[in-house]
Amino acid sequence: MARPPIYKTDQAKLEASRERHRRHYAKNRDSILQRRRELCIIKPSQEILEIQKALAEALGYEDDATASETEADDDENDQLFNLPECLLAIKNIKDEMLALVSEPCAFTEGVLLQYVKSLPDDGNGKGDTLIVNTPKLKVEALLRRAIRAQDQITNFCGVSAAESRAAESVLHYLNTMLGYLDDIQYFLNIEGISELTIAHSMGELMYQKGIHL
Repeated sequence: MARPPIYKTDQAKLEASRERHRRHYAKNRDSILQRRRELCIIKPSQEILEIQKALAEALGYEDDATASETEADDDENDQLFNLPECLLAIKNIKDEMLALVSEPCAFTEGVLLQYVKSLPDDGNGKGDTLIVNTPKLKVEALLRRAIRAQDQITNFCGVSAAESRAAESVLHYLNTMLGYLDDIQYFLNIEGISELTIAHSMGELMYQKGIHL
């Protein structure tokens, strides 16, 4: 005997699928975001940068491509040959970090508000994804630099030294900020604006919960 259908309409099937996706993401969000961050902090090769730049130029985003390339080059600008240089690099990174993001939750709320304002008036289509992607690229670039400096500080001082803990606090701040932006980008790219709206109204976004990574 055939099993009776659980869902009788296409809409019911769609809602059930969305609910499964929400449960899966809620259960595995930490590992999903951690994997994405691990992929993000790997410095792209020159070939990849050239491909990204060519695509951006073809799409009319020359400035964004140039910014991405410059941010990748910044990884090489920090001198990390001794402890004072590493500490200076961390200080500079922290200054740039706070100039960009004075408070992660408020910053993320502002980014989300800008994106909502960029949505088409008719409600169809997407908003300007660069509003989320541009600050995300900047945070990723700072995180790459901070990881390099923190690794060197740990080599010089050990894990438990005050200098290492100070560098670690910068990494936590940047990881948290990147997690907040990743969370929004996940909904925009995978779940869609309607699911993002639902999550926001329920206070389910990472920045709304004040989660720290």
